[in-house]
Amino acid sequence: MARSDRYAALFFIGLSLFICQQATVIGVGSLRKPGPGLLALGAGAGIGLLALAVFIRTYLSKAAIDVDQDEEGIHRGKFFLICTSLFVYAVLILWLGFALSTFLFVLFLFRAVQAERWWRSLVKAVLITVGNYLVFVVWLGIRLPGGFWAE
Repeated sequence: MARSDRYAALFFIGLSLFICQQATVIGVGSLRKPGPGLLALGAGAGIGLLALAVFIRTYLSKAAIDVDQDEEGIHRGKFFLICTSLFVYAVLILWLGFALSTFLFVLFLFRAVQAERWWRSLVKAVLITVGNYLVFVVWLGIRLPGGFWAE
């Protein structure tokens, strides 16, 4: 890994510490009664853990090798597909509703980006959609867009 990865990791570790500190200022609450800073604290901690893993990995790698992103990693075409599909998902979620748009979004990602078989893509898309619905609507009680037929 390059030296720039260390600097980037240190930046994100500092950013995560700042986010976590600010989250505690606005109030974290508890899991039963979450405060407004609970999500920010979780996000900050996640950023910090990932940045720490990158920082440690820079010291564990034997040689600093810069790999061309077109050979290994995300291809530019797939990156464009992911960004475009995220935009379309954000636009369609109000019209189609959370469940249908999430299902179509995940199905598209598995078919177009990951190139999974149809049956595996369908099963995974259904499981992810149902899981998200159970977590956000049933468990957390969040009202998500129902789509044009729910009005």
